[in-house]
Amino acid sequence: MGTPKFWDVPNSLVSKVLKPFGALYAFGTAYRFRKAKPYQANIPVICIGNLSVGGTGKTPVCLAVAKELFKLKRNFFFLNHGYKARLKNVLVDLERHTAYDVGDEAILLACYGPTVVDNQRARGAQLAIRKGAKCILMDDGFQNPSLIKTFSFVVVDGKKGFGNEQVIPAGPLREPILKGLERADAIVLVGEDEWGVKFFLQRNKIDLPLFTGHFEAKIKSLAPLKGKEVLAFAGIGRPQKFFDFLKQNEINPVKTEEYPDHYFYTRFDIERLLKKANGLPLITTTKDAVKIPKDLLKNIHIADGQFVFDNPEELKELLKGIVL
Repeated sequence: MGTPKFWDVPNSLVSKVLKPFGALYAFGTAYRFRKAKPYQANIPVICIGNLSVGGTGKTPVCLAVAKELFKLKRNFFFLNHGYKARLKNVLVDLERHTAYDVGDEAILLACYGPTVVDNQRARGAQLAIRKGAKCILMDDGFQNPSLIKTFSFVVVDGKKGFGNEQVIPAGPLREPILKGLERADAIVLVGEDEWGVKFFLQRNKIDLPLFTGHFEAKIKSLAPLKGKEVLAFAGIGRPQKFFDFLKQNEINPVKTEEYPDHYFYTRFDIERLLKKANGLPLITTTKDAVKIPKDLLKNIHIADGQFVFDNPEELKELLKGIVL
């Protein structure tokens, strides 16, 4: 279910064997940028991306940036590619659209602001502009060359960092670190820097603005389960991050289930989890909840949390220079 363990191990034998394939993957990414004829929007485009595959916290960071844009009274639109979405080039309507239509992340984003879903980013940006956007906040797409970014944040998970520093399939990276950071304008470090991201940046003389932050629980969503044992399940980039989040908030996930990222749950899945729980409360993430049959949600607690910047005033000043 999860990512390969050797992705976190420097100089592993498997990684060395796969390294030539990683070089081909990196070449493909670089080739796409060289051949692209990107669209230049007439409004600011802010990208929240990463260098690694899944689980860094892009969408929560995107929502935290949106919160600051809202304070600046800037009419922003989210732009999301809609992973496995049935519809493309649409403005999300929460009354009509479901996660099956537009993707789980798009449903979450649409709860906080107008959201366009399109796997063709340039076309999606054009729709947002026609609908009145004065700024585009793009969730993911750092490796997509079709739309020129005004400013790009690269999100890095403090625990996983850049893994073994190798490109897929030899490691978790979508492109070589230094090559990717050449296009970045700032870095967002999520959680404690266990991997040593700050040291890596210093060692390689990468002088980019560094923002740090952490996840905070919305207390009301977790209060009923504080001090209790639960069965926790998640289909996100790194489920263990969710399980650790529960422990930090004094909830004990004695039983856990991991599903692939963006997993769509069936009635059978939930019935199996209820049976496995054997009376324990079930708890999952907000991203998972939008993909569970509504009539089954009454049996499940939803852990609601948010990403909080440690230096919000610095972020606000930076955003002013981009969008005002």
